[in-house]
Amino acid sequence: MTIFHILDQTAQKVPVFRASASQLASLSLGVASLLVPDHAFAFVPLDGYFIASQACEVFVSKKKKTNPGNVRVEPSRAYELLGRNKEHGEFYQIRMPDAPVADMRWVATSCGIHVVEPDTTVVNEPLDEPLEPIVVGNESSDNLLALSWQPAFCELKPNKAECRELNDGERPIAETQLSIHGLWAQPRGKVYCNVSAAMRQLDVRKQWAKLPELALSAGTRGKLRVLMPGTSSFLQRHEWIKHGTCHMGEGGAEEYYADTIAITDNINQSAVGQFLAKNVGENVSTQTIRDQFNSAFGKGTGDRVQFHCEGDGNRVLLLGLKINLKGLIDERAELNTLLLAASKTSLGCPEGIIDPAGLQ
Repeated sequence: MTIFHILDQTAQKVPVFRASASQLASLSLGVASLLVPDHAFAFVPLDGYFIASQACEVFVSKKKKTNPGNVRVEPSRAYELLGRNKEHGEFYQIRMPDAPVADMRWVATSCGIHVVEPDTTVVNEPLDEPLEPIVVGNESSDNLLALSWQPAFCELKPNKAECRELNDGERPIAETQLSIHGLWAQPRGKVYCNVSAAMRQLDVRKQWAKLPELALSAGTRGKLRVLMPGTSSFLQRHEWIKHGTCHMGEGGAEEYYADTIAITDNINQSAVGQFLAKNVGENVSTQTIRDQFNSAFGKGTGDRVQFHCEGDGNRVLLLGLKINLKGLIDERAELNTLLLAASKTSLGCPEGIIDPAGLQ
């Protein structure tokens, strides 16, 4: 007797249950509720990595705060990200290799950042080359500072890691002040100074997560995390490789970003920064912003600032500023002197909305 005959005979002895479509639907929901725990419906799967910013505990149970092995994440290390406990939840679920009891652990979202999975395109050239440039020539004394209005940028690039953070309310400072894009040595085209072909290839392909980590002090790294939201997408590595290597300061990346942070702080804390913060949501004349530069740093300084605007389909948004600077940037440099020594530039766009955070 074959197995098919056995199954056939068995089936004849089993009473047949016939159900309506509504009964079947109810039964399916009931079975699903038994098989799937409540929290599973809230869990939000995520792709990419969790980059720790501090040494936080990781829990097997986020509710009971159980942590077998007293395991902690390591600052600046990337961990495979599995998801978030719920939309806008307070915990990420990550994979902790070699953690005792369970390698799937919960970590507070405030402990680090979510970055997208880097491109996996293979570069055949070796990448174990020094990060610091070979200093040949004098430190750049002709520079352009590019600053962004992050909420406007995030209207156009909402899927960027830093934009998800901003639109989730995780970057409140970037909602009301200018953010760093980069400090660019001039003339235009002065880029990739003493950078290997392999690193340049990675940068051009936007595989910024694969670029070497920068040699920055904890203080500079922390300030950059606040003033440069693009660090969530490794923008700081890109800007250093492409532009910072041509800055030629003996202090390398540390000096380059310390200079950039100092100037940006000066602008944000001035009448310029106060004006932008007070006019969030308003359509403003860019000449009015130039006037704020004149008020804060001296007559004529506003003529060194150009504005970039872009439409989002319904509105024209103020996207960023490009500021001409001439002279060595160090702790003794005065911003008004750097501005007045630089060349004047065209106004750029005449007006734009200072966009509030969140998708409009």
